[in-house]
Amino acid sequence: MTAFWGVLVALGAVAFLTASDSPRAWSIYLVNLVFWSGLAVTGPAIAAMMQLTEARWSPSVRRLSLTTIGFLPVAFVLMLGLFAGRTVLYPWVATPVANKAAWLNVPFFFGRNLVLAIATFATCYAFAGALLRDSVPPGDERDRAHRNRLAVILLFLWMITVSLWGFDFVMALDPIWYSGLFGGYFVVSSLYTAFCLLAILTIRANSRGVASIPPAAVQDVAKLQFAMSIMWMYFFWSQYLVIWYGNVPVETRFFVRRFFIQPWSTVAWVVLIMGWLIPFAYLLKRLTGRPPQRHGPLFVVAVFGLVAIFLERVLVVFPSVSETTRLPFGVRDLAITIGFLSLFALSRRWFMGRYKPVLNLPHTGGH
Repeated sequence: MTAFWGVLVALGAVAFLTASDSPRAWSIYLVNLVFWSGLAVTGPAIAAMMQLTEARWSPSVRRLSLTTIGFLPVAFVLMLGLFAGRTVLYPWVATPVANKAAWLNVPFFFGRNLVLAIATFATCYAFAGALLRDSVPPGDERDRAHRNRLAVILLFLWMITVSLWGFDFVMALDPIWYSGLFGGYFVVSSLYTAFCLLAILTIRANSRGVASIPPAAVQDVAKLQFAMSIMWMYFFWSQYLVIWYGNVPVETRFFVRRFFIQPWSTVAWVVLIMGWLIPFAYLLKRLTGRPPQRHGPLFVVAVFGLVAIFLERVLVVFPSVSETTRLPFGVRDLAITIGFLSLFALSRRWFMGRYKPVLNLPHTGGH
């Protein structure tokens, strides 16, 4: 299986390198970079949240959320690669915006993002190491305090880093448009995708016998996925409403291009229906009864959430890079995307093999 993923990574790399001077290739590169990096860094953030809230309802779920850390070194290398596409993606590189030049300049732009990435990724590994250490006796207060300190630092860095990715990597594609809520929106949408992925990993770990996670614990993951779907739509609506009633052309043109001009208006409706309406309807029904024993529909709804947020990243990136670009559903676009997916799968397999994070841990019954 590793060889199969490796071949897909190679094909994706070739697809990108053969068109590395085109805005379309760099756009799909950026979409995948922010999507998979957001998933990778938010997994350990969820584990940190569970650590601080003393969520004991399933230790295996917390350990599963750590497995996305394997992609972080890859994400850092891919961020370095973004430097080569700076003139294609970011118009302010060639034509500085006078009143934003202190913030939007190449050395400071890449410097702050790379330094923050190093600090955040290193903290993720330190926290994972503390959490996965089996030599510490259960109930050791010093170890618990150490884990809590790392969790606080991790969440602090995670919030700043992912917010900055939204502001810098995505919003700065159009240096004239701005929204003060965009960074927070980016954090919440990353949390939504991470809980969708955690639901998928939990169901797969159970079905393969990697972990023993009771239906009540799977139901708790579904509750968190449901909550984040609502929070995601709340942040979107809060951002949209302020811009709508302000009716300032420099702000409204961003939404007009995406909601009222084809093919992007169709993508926007797909994102809404697949990412929120269907998951909301299913999860609302699921969470009103007893935890079901079968989780097939939850798996499908979680996949819907991941696909929808990926399309949402396409929706915010592509029209900003080029007004004439088409939907990224060509062979090259799909090959690059599958290459990123394969890199994510390979790096997660590497982390699983090296650190053995998932044990067949018993359910503790606490919340």
